[in-house]
Amino acid sequence: MGIGQDEPRDENLMAQIATGDEMAFRQLIERHQDRVYGTVAKMLGGTGPDVEELAQEIFLRVWRAAPRYQVKAKFTTWLMTITRNLVFTFFESKKNRRNELAVQALAGEEDFGTAREASLSRTAADELSGKELAEAVEKACAELPHGQRMVVHLRQYEGMEFEEIAKAMGMSLTAVKALMFRARENLREKLSGYFRASN
Repeated sequence: MGIGQDEPRDENLMAQIATGDEMAFRQLIERHQDRVYGTVAKMLGGTGPDVEELAQEIFLRVWRAAPRYQVKAKFTTWLMTITRNLVFTFFESKKNRRNELAVQALAGEEDFGTAREASLSRTAADELSGKELAEAVEKACAELPHGQRMVVHLRQYEGMEFEEIAKAMGMSLTAVKALMFRARENLREKLSGYFRASN
């Protein structure tokens, strides 16, 4: 959701929230709930109580951190850092309990150069339809390691620049680009069978 001309900036809302302003907090939630919920849902593979609980916890952390909030980056970068940390903590806790969540797919179609070019060059006689290909790409994305999946999501779905992603993930720019490169290589490898058949 975009910010209207008369609406306060996120940083101003955070200053109000720091004083206990619940209306400002409500406005901030309404502005960013789709982004947070969508990111968590894509990382966890769908909707449900875990997604709702994590999304609520993210906003509770925003409320608690408001008095200490300092503008060092875009608000959304800071928000995605909190989101990333809680999602990764969730995965770690599941892994430690040996009951790891079976992550399904990142919804939507990815634009990963080779995969897209290969899909466009296929003929109507190919055995996979566009829908099947999209499902294969989603499944392949769901199988990426958490860090690679997060970089792909923030870049492809949230439209974040690599510099913003680096700040949100607490990594160097080089490390983020390396994660994206490995994600693309992994996806290319996982999907290679689909495209070999079309040649």
